[in-house]
Amino acid sequence: MGLANFEERLAPVLALVAERADWSNEHRRPDGEVFQALAAAGMLRMMAPSHYGGQGAEPEEFLAAVEAVGRIDGSAAWTMMTLNEEIGIASAYLPAESMTSLLTDQPDIIIAGSGVAVGRAVATAGGWLVNGRWKFVTGSPVADRLILASLVRRDGADSGSTRQPRQVCFALVPVDDVVIEDTWQVAGLRGTGSNDVVLQDVFVPDRWAGVIGGGDLPLPDTPFYRLANGLRFPFPKVGVAVGIARAALSEFDELARTKRPSLQPGLLAERPSAQAAMANAEALIGSGRAWVRDQVAALWSLACADRPIPAPLHARVRLASSYAVVSAIQAVEELASAAGTTAGQLDGPWPRLLADVRAVGQHFMVAPHQMQTAGRVLLGEQADDPAF
Repeated sequence: MGLANFEERLAPVLALVAERADWSNEHRRPDGEVFQALAAAGMLRMMAPSHYGGQGAEPEEFLAAVEAVGRIDGSAAWTMMTLNEEIGIASAYLPAESMTSLLTDQPDIIIAGSGVAVGRAVATAGGWLVNGRWKFVTGSPVADRLILASLVRRDGADSGSTRQPRQVCFALVPVDDVVIEDTWQVAGLRGTGSNDVVLQDVFVPDRWAGVIGGGDLPLPDTPFYRLANGLRFPFPKVGVAVGIARAALSEFDELARTKRPSLQPGLLAERPSAQAAMANAEALIGSGRAWVRDQVAALWSLACADRPIPAPLHARVRLASSYAVVSAIQAVEELASAAGTTAGQLDGPWPRLLADVRAVGQHFMVAPHQMQTAGRVLLGEQADDPAF
């Protein structure tokens, strides 16, 4: 579709994102009108295959779109990113005809969920009986359906027994079939509504379930799904972190040109420490983002050619993603420090910027320890990390 086309689709929604950002943060949930507008613009099915009715976006297109929203509101960017990831999970594992009919009949559908297999699914006539509690279900307050992962239980035992391979059931359920518990009491990314959801004896027809395990890989044959899970999910977080950091740069630039620090004769912009903070932040954000762009481009080129991904490239993509997030956090912290007491004012932007960007770095896919794991792989050692 092209990056310019996505930017054109997104542009009319950005003003609404800005208008509702404070409400979303205060109420700890996404704004329904914002996400209906994003869905109508096709921005919540970017990662679904085009032959299913999705957008089939390339990684840089997705990154740029998430970053653009992140410059306005980190919570909206995180929610937009995650909803795209969840529709990607549903497209990966559910029957192709089910997802195609769903996206054809309901192109504006919003799918939240969790790919962490903490539920339990038991086969029954015509489908599955699902129970469980899933945490961190971003966007659940605005979702139409939820895609939830469960371990398959057979004859009263988990499928991961010594006699059977571990099997996971991905079930797509209407939001009316779940209980959403208001558990999202946090400092950062407050507006994502990443609550707990609970299913109790919910029947899911076979049409809306997919079971994987035992070495099968029932994925759509597209470049995106040729990537391992460990490569599909880290880089999108960079868009959120970089968007927030770019917002901090803009805020600091405006502040430095207008603020006169106490007992100082000139503007903050004339202070050497402010100049150094601005320069260092620009370098941190720009270098991290550029390295991710380069490494993901190399990854995408191999995926499009249906060639295997070498372990060192896998490690560099993961390393670049974590490094870019860590760099974005450092940039915002340095800018906030240089802003002085202004950064501590609760009615200003800095407390939210700091809390939001730090929250991105707490996600296990881009947490700092992933950099050490990448170093192990680059030195020829095993990752020793199932998420890598």
